[in-house]
Amino acid sequence: DVPFPQALERAGVKQSRITDIQTQAVVLGNGDMNALLWEDAGALRMRVSKNEIWDARINTSKDPELFQCDIRNRTWGGGVRYVPSFWDQNYPQPHCAAVISITARGNGTPSDEKDESSSWNAHLDLRRAAVMLDGNQKEKVVIRNLARRNVFLIEGPGMVTLEEVKVPQVPPANLGETAGVKWIHMVMPGDIDYDGMEYAMALAEKGDIKAVSLVTSFDTEGNVLESALQLAAETLDQKLKNLIASHESDWEAFWSASGVELDGPLFQDAWYRNLYYMRCFCRAGTPMPVTLYAGLVNDHILWHGAPTLDYNFEQTFWPTLSSNHVDLMEPYVRFIGKYAPRARWMAKKTWGLDGLFLPVQVFGPEHLVDPEKSKSRNARQISFVPEAYSLSCTGWGLQNLWLRYKYMPDIDYLESVYPLLRDGAEFYANVVGECRDDDGDGKIELGPSYNPEHGPFGTYNNPVDIAYFNSLLQTAAEAAGLLNRDQHLAERWARSLDLLPRYETALLEGESIVANWKGAGVDAVEVHNLVAPSIPVYPANQVTWFSSPEEKQLFERTIRWIKHNGNNSHIIHNVQRARLSMPEAYSGTLAHFDTIDTPNGLYAGWPGHGYYLAESWAFAGLTAELLMQSVNDIIRIFPAWPEEHDARYVDLRAQGGFLVSAEQNGGETVSVRIRATADGQVRLLDPFPGRDPDWNRDDVEKKGDYYLCTLQEGEVLSALHPCEN
Repeated sequence: DVPFPQALERAGVKQSRITDIQTQAVVLGNGDMNALLWEDAGALRMRVSKNEIWDARINTSKDPELFQCDIRNRTWGGGVRYVPSFWDQNYPQPHCAAVISITARGNGTPSDEKDESSSWNAHLDLRRAAVMLDGNQKEKVVIRNLARRNVFLIEGPGMVTLEEVKVPQVPPANLGETAGVKWIHMVMPGDIDYDGMEYAMALAEKGDIKAVSLVTSFDTEGNVLESALQLAAETLDQKLKNLIASHESDWEAFWSASGVELDGPLFQDAWYRNLYYMRCFCRAGTPMPVTLYAGLVNDHILWHGAPTLDYNFEQTFWPTLSSNHVDLMEPYVRFIGKYAPRARWMAKKTWGLDGLFLPVQVFGPEHLVDPEKSKSRNARQISFVPEAYSLSCTGWGLQNLWLRYKYMPDIDYLESVYPLLRDGAEFYANVVGECRDDDGDGKIELGPSYNPEHGPFGTYNNPVDIAYFNSLLQTAAEAAGLLNRDQHLAERWARSLDLLPRYETALLEGESIVANWKGAGVDAVEVHNLVAPSIPVYPANQVTWFSSPEEKQLFERTIRWIKHNGNNSHIIHNVQRARLSMPEAYSGTLAHFDTIDTPNGLYAGWPGHGYYLAESWAFAGLTAELLMQSVNDIIRIFPAWPEEHDARYVDLRAQGGFLVSAEQNGGETVSVRIRATADGQVRLLDPFPGRDPDWNRDDVEKKGDYYLCTLQEGEVLSALHPCEN
């Protein structure tokens, strides 16, 4: 059952106007097909797309040779920042498939002029994934993006049409009608390495019920247009109540996975809304959604819609774990796996080393072409200096693959991703082997590299590099041990770990903070785009609540000192605060996000990024961090949630595959319940300090500040009504 149905219902979005596509549009989606719904001149309009619909051409013919670096000799060359393939082309980029127009006015014809009196009221029901619309002339329209088929189901009177999206860089679409079913068919162009793609949409009608389907050439080996026509017709042949019941059943299952009820409406509503948003654009088995898919808003997408690998890509999928929607991590894992041949090629091409190197730009279409078989210049690789060449990005990009195993232990899954972890760790070990120890202190100078989003290429001992070298070398060795293989590599990785440098520091008013790179003072970066010096706390997970007091104090000072410009760091910075139980985690989040809420329940344009940003999904992960944390296989209950606010949650997922439920009332934890989805040992930091909990089992052991208990799959550990000593 849905844990807190009233909280979920409250998070639904109600708007008296939806005339601004930027701040009021209603989001619809089934994880593959998606749309933004708004009102334009009295008509309801939907900009529709699908995750794999890209103008996927790449033209590198005018690009310079790719950047190359000799680590041992500390020389590099080639590559520039303003590469023509990125800055001078409107492609590669996602493409809006078409616009669905719904004219439900009394006269049945669209209005040519803006009629302010013709606005619609919209209610987005998150639980049922349906939007109910009421017009000023008593019209009622209900729209669903069916969960199990790529069809928009539209109930209501009036006329529905399909409109072409015209952009100069792609050829015109074909529009027509077959046996009363209207359709649009588009053939997207290719290049010398890529054949292009096609898609078709079909609109079938039966009285006041309309079905609009969308099929691409990635969905079928047959005729795309015929498939779209058939899908729309088949949908209308189904009983309406059965279509709706199937759709709502899938969404009921989604919302039953976990839930929160919080004395803090911003956090509660945003948690549910961002999970809804996530599920609209992401589903296991479908192509990975773009990170900046504002292409649904307009036809020129910032940064080409690329899922860039420093924080953008990782942060988007990270909340799938704690929210107990691990299946939504699958597109990320599959994308990295498909990109791996290019990542291995990049390691050799750029650094002259074996292994796997992930650059920051990982454009969706690149994996469609094997770099060894490419006829294009630079194997159609778009990379510019310095952003593409941070050594940290390999560990950053692979981290979610490991965390997916930690949160849902599955040895077969680990077998499937281990080659990626192994080759990434081998690349790192090869880098370490090339780095110099000019100081003679037994520690290398790690680099040259780029500290993500700050400074030039050619800096050393960047904190993000140090953190992710530690992270990947450790996790790859742990994975090898679990699979009982590659002991010689694990030993090599351990030797590489011993050579890694310590975090560089700078003095601030007589006390140390973490420096951006070796030799950088506190004024090297006055305002950060990305809070790089504190990345070791999160997302790299190398500095934790359980670190030494001295290390925690160093990073607390760094977190309090660091300033950012609001572009990229609101989630990261506040999760870092939460990891160290700093009160600013709650207050800082509230102070910022309470000011950028938009009427449609999402957020105003983040500086430099625009609207409908997938990174905002991470608000669900940030909320979970305030309520429950799971780092180094240790569970913490209410680590950063204010004592003055009551809270309950059900089935947040922790490392080890444990589903955690808890309640805080009157400033104290009053209940904890942990259910095992896999065999393993619970390590729980005492959530009842000064009280004796009433455990449901006799085999719970107390060691210092921790409770330990071994659970088999399906077993439950719980404590109810702990008594004061």
